[in-house]
Amino acid sequence: MVIKKIGGIGEKKFLNITRNKYYRAVEQAQPMFAWFSLTEDCNLACRFCFADAHLCSRKTRSAKNKSDKELSTEQIFKILDNVSRAGTTAIQFAGGEPLLRPDLAEIISYAVQKNIYVALNTNGTMLDDRTASALTKAGLSQVKVSIDGLKKNHEWNRGKGTFDKALNALKLFRSYGIGSIYLIMTLSSVNFDDLVPLLDLTKELRVQFIMVEFLPVGHSTGKHKWGLSMDQRREAQHILWEEQKKRGLDKIQFENRYIISEQELTQKILADPDMPCDFMNFGVGCISGIYSYMITAQGRVATGCLIHQEVENSNLLERSLTEIWAEGELFKKLRNRENLKGKCGNCIYRYVCGGCRRAAFIRTGDFMQSDPNCWVNGCILMEKANETTPRPDSS
Repeated sequence: MVIKKIGGIGEKKFLNITRNKYYRAVEQAQPMFAWFSLTEDCNLACRFCFADAHLCSRKTRSAKNKSDKELSTEQIFKILDNVSRAGTTAIQFAGGEPLLRPDLAEIISYAVQKNIYVALNTNGTMLDDRTASALTKAGLSQVKVSIDGLKKNHEWNRGKGTFDKALNALKLFRSYGIGSIYLIMTLSSVNFDDLVPLLDLTKELRVQFIMVEFLPVGHSTGKHKWGLSMDQRREAQHILWEEQKKRGLDKIQFENRYIISEQELTQKILADPDMPCDFMNFGVGCISGIYSYMITAQGRVATGCLIHQEVENSNLLERSLTEIWAEGELFKKLRNRENLKGKCGNCIYRYVCGGCRRAAFIRTGDFMQSDPNCWVNGCILMEKANETTPRPDSS
């Protein structure tokens, strides 16, 4: 019988080592990273919007009663106190469109005072010189401006005139010396051919690049035809992997699950039993519920930025994040990879990848189902290895 080698060792040994390290990592994991939706309102109505944001201008916002729609400044401060105590070290303020909030600079400043690294996710269309200056002075460390292709495809998604405004936002933030500036692209079958041109554009603008994959949720619920094909997904990850090797991990980022199946050096590092299994030294794949979480515009905890699936009894104005993180049944379920079903549940890489739980949920309504987007073949163990490592409690 031919024994397949993964990372230079046999399949079962690779599985046992990574399983052991995965649960050690989960046991000590903290809620380090948060996506915080400051509002569900947005000045645009993008076709790809996962947040199902409500179209709303500054003028109409100022005329309505928002008391039951979004958190006050003081409530946000209270939540920042709460999550800081639980170990959150980085927050990405998003929405909707966070620039609709007149108190954004004040919120950023307060988070920075709590020793939280602050990032901003924006469509860039509302940015002006005065606002860029205020956000920079408040302590903003990173910004991500959404650009979903060259002008034609970007404006098909976000509306006429938005492309030049988004480009201007990148340039404006750079002129104010923000340390980390990303062009973030939602890649779909519609704008696939713009991937390489956008990579070239980031070189010209001297900014970094992030790719996230389109998923049919929010405004685009049911639009599965806009999703990437298996071949496109694999090609995109190869393009970005090669670019990452040239420009560095900090310059090119992408959802690089699946490609672990082709990275022998990474496999060896992950399967080294003498290496630590903390966040910096061991990759668990999907980090939702392990290192990251979402805060909704109502101040409740959810699993991740694309899926607003709330953890039960998770109002951060009423309970500590420490308790929610430890006791939330949905988090427990996500952390226990023995719960994975189908192909993902039998995959040799299940403890270092785990598949995309968001894609599984969107397609099936079950977070633990097989990832329908995985293009990896030939890495399945039909019989799980016997292992005595204690498993976490699972729902």
